[in-house]
Amino acid sequence: MGLRLYYLPHSPPCRAVKLLAAELGLDLEIKPVNLWAGDHLKDEFLALNPTHTVPTLDDNGFVIWDSHAILQYLMNKYGKDSSDLYPQDPEKRAVIDNRLCFDLGTLNANIRDYYVSFVFTQIKMKDYDEIIETGAQLWFDDLFAKITEGKEIK
Repeated sequence: MGLRLYYLPHSPPCRAVKLLAAELGLDLEIKPVNLWAGDHLKDEFLALNPTHTVPTLDDNGFVIWDSHAILQYLMNKYGKDSSDLYPQDPEKRAVIDNRLCFDLGTLNANIRDYYVSFVFTQIKMKDYDEIIETGAQLWFDDLFAKITEGKEIK
């Protein structure tokens, strides 16, 4: 069977998994999941992933979901020669794990709060301007200014 990735093409987490697999030289069988048609709520998908989220990876019967967990799994299993991507050194790996956890717990939550209401609802432009002025955008600006101050972004 090989590696099968249940995938939403416009999803950044799905793309991250696809990019890492390509970097590692892995062949993925891509299985598109149409959320708008309810593919993720069908019995056959729920049997694989009861949280009904994408991406979901099936590696010869071993199923894992969440892009962060999938990325770590792929590196641990297939990335042995790619030490620069996910180093064995605990401090270097901790920096990568820190960024993955930050993305999962902080960044995504604020992106969701900021963009989802705009993209998936019919908010008025004045509401959008208010979100920009008072919401997550200010948080992003302040956070990234602090993180990047005097540092080269790689």
